[in-house]
Amino acid sequence: MKKSLSEMNNAELRQYLSKNRNDETAFSQALEILLSRKKDGFKYPAPQSMTYEEVEAIFKLKLNEDN
Repeated sequence: MKKSLSEMNNAELRQYLSKNRNDETAFSQALEILLSRKKDGFKYPAPQSMTYEEVEAIFKLKLNEDN
């Protein structure tokens, strides 16, 4: 039995996207589900409105998260 898109995990959805990249409807539906699962919903302000120090602090924080 074939899984529905909402039942697929993220790796399966990425594989599905790769296989269906030329099917606009299938690709769009799978991408919408994958993007809806994005955990980090925080949006930073535009860099033009931030000081150099604020931008630098964000980059340092993000770089240290992976360690």
